[in-house]
Amino acid sequence: MKTDNPTEEIWRIRDEIAAENGYDVDRLFDAMQREQAKYADRLVYSVPRRAPEEPAPSCARNPPKAG
Repeated sequence: MKTDNPTEEIWRIRDEIAAENGYDVDRLFDAMQREQAKYADRLVYSVPRRAPEEPAPSCARNPPKAG
């Protein structure tokens, strides 16, 4: 379905999915997990970033000198 406003289409689809699950958050979450498992090979997962070599100094560890 092509609409002039994609936001309204998203709201409509979201309401349909919620209604299919009886507006129950637990059932909705389970349904989303099942859908995610179906397409797990096509999902993009973020790769953890490497920690910096040396942590940047923070004010908590090195408070400014008074004076």
